[in-house]
Amino acid sequence: MKKVITVLTAMILALSLGACSSRDPAVMLKDDVSFRLMDALKVTNQTTNTVYYYYLASVDNQSQEAYSMDSLSFKVTDEANDDIHAIDRKQTIIARSVQPSHSTLVYGYTGYPNNDQKHMGLLFPKNEGFIPFDAADLRQISDRNVRYSEQNAFTLYEDRDFAFRVDGSEASYSYENGSSWVRGLIITYENKTDDRLVVPYITPLCRLTGIRLADYSDKGDLKSMNEDELRKVDFRTDGMAPRTQTYDGTASGYECLYLDPEMSLPCRIDFQFEGVIPDFANYNPKSLNIDLNSAALGYSQELYIPY
Repeated sequence: MKKVITVLTAMILALSLGACSSRDPAVMLKDDVSFRLMDALKVTNQTTNTVYYYYLASVDNQSQEAYSMDSLSFKVTDEANDDIHAIDRKQTIIARSVQPSHSTLVYGYTGYPNNDQKHMGLLFPKNEGFIPFDAADLRQISDRNVRYSEQNAFTLYEDRDFAFRVDGSEASYSYENGSSWVRGLIITYENKTDDRLVVPYITPLCRLTGIRLADYSDKGDLKSMNEDELRKVDFRTDGMAPRTQTYDGTASGYECLYLDPEMSLPCRIDFQFEGVIPDFANYNPKSLNIDLNSAALGYSQELYIPY
C-alpha cells in the first residue's frame, strides 16, 4: 500500500509542477483575435543597475470584423501584478486596426531599476491573461559586450545573437536650400540566428553649435545663398562674435524594431537643421557631433563630423 501511495504522490507532484511551469505565449483578446508573444529580450546593465525588457508580439485577427488596436490594453509587470515603477517605456503598434484574416506587430520595451524582478511578462487586465516573457525563451544580454572606439567605423555590440556596427566614416556636412545637413551615418543591425528577434536599437542624436539665419536678416537673403557664399559672410555685430546656440537635428525616419532570421539591415540616418549653420569663421572640427545612445545598454559615445 505504501508503494501505491508513493507512486500516486509522485504522479500528483509531477502534474502539479507541469501545470505551474506551463507557459502559454498567447492570450485571446476576444473571440478569434489573439495576442502572441514572438520574442522577448532582457537587457541587464551592471553599471547603472537597471534592467530593460524588450518584446515583439503579433495580433492575429481571424474574426469576421476589423479589430481596433485602441482596444488593446496590457502592461509589463510580474505575475503577481506588483507595483513596479518603470523608469522608461515605449510601445509601437504597426497598424491602428487589424482587418479580418490579417495580423499586425506590437513592439515595446520597459525599463526598471534592477531589483531582481521575478516572473516578468505582459498582463492583460481586461482578459485576465498573463504571458510571461520566458514563454518566448527569454534571451538575455548585458552591457558587458558594449564596445567603445575612437574610430568612426567600429562594432558597437556583438554576441552570439546580434552584431551592431556603426560606420560614420563617410558622414559629412552640407548646406542646401536653407538647411544644414549631416548625411551618411550608417548603423547596421545583424541577426545571427534562425529566429525573428526584437532589437534594442541605438538612438543617434546630432547637435550643431551655430547660428540661426533668421537672427541675421540684415546680412541679406541668407537662405538663398549657397554654402560657399555663407562661409564668406561676416556675422559679427559691432565687433562682437555671432550669437551661437546648440541645435538638435531632425533625424530621418528610422526605427529598427526587429530582424528577420539571418538578416543584416544597414540603416542610413540623415539629420536636418532647418535655418541653421555652423559658425564657419570659428572653424572647430568637433563643434558638430553625433551622439550614439542606448539607455538599456547604458551606452553613449560621440562621433565628430568636420565641416
